[in-house]
Amino acid sequence: MAKIDNVLCPVCLFTSYYINLMVTDEEFYVCPKCKATFSYEELMQLYTISQFSYEINKPKHKPSP
Repeated sequence: MAKIDNVLCPVCLFTSYYINLMVTDEEFYVCPKCKATFSYEELMQLYTISQFSYEINKPKHKPSP
C-alpha cells in the first residue's frame, strides 16, 4: 500500500489549523492535535470529494430558436 507524506489533517484544516498527520506502524494517519485517525482509503475519498466543483449558474442547454 502507498504512503502519503505531509498530509494536513482535514478536521484541523476546517478550523484553520495546519497540522500534518503522522503515520503509525499500522499504516493509519493520526493527527497529533485533535487525535483524529484516518486510513489511506479514507484520505483518498476525502481528496476525491474535494476535487469536485459545481457550476450552478450556467445553463446546460441552449434553447432552440
